[in-house]
Amino acid sequence: MLKEFGISEELEKLANETEKEIQQEFKQIDECALYNSQKVLMAFQKNSVSEMHFGRSTGYGEGDVGRECIEKIFAEVLNTEDALVRNQFISGTHALTVGLFALLRPGDTMLAISRKTI
Repeated sequence: MLKEFGISEELEKLANETEKEIQQEFKQIDECALYNSQKVLMAFQKNSVSEMHFGRSTGYGEGDVGRECIEKIFAEVLNTEDALVRNQFISGTHALTVGLFALLRPGDTMLAISRKTI
C-alpha cells in the first residue's frame, strides 16, 4: 500500500505491529486528554465565561474581568489556591524572577537547599 511512497512492505508491517503493541498507551493518552478537556470545560462553565471576557481592556489590569476570570480558571484546573496568568511573562525564568522579587526584599537571603542524590 505504501510502496508507491518508497516504503517497503516489511517496514509497513513493522509499523502496523508496533502500533498494535502500543495501542494501550495511545488509549491512556486519549483518556487523559479527555479528562483534562472536561476539567477545563467545567471550569469555564463554573466561571460563566462569555464573550465579554475576551473583550479589550485598558492594559492597566484594574477591573479586567477577562484576566480575573482566566486566573480563576487556571487556579481551578490546576487545583491551586490562586493563579497569576500574564502574557507579558517572557519565560519561566522571567516568571520566577517576578515571584522572587515580590517575596524577597533587598538584603534578604534565600537558601536553595536540596538533598544529595544517590
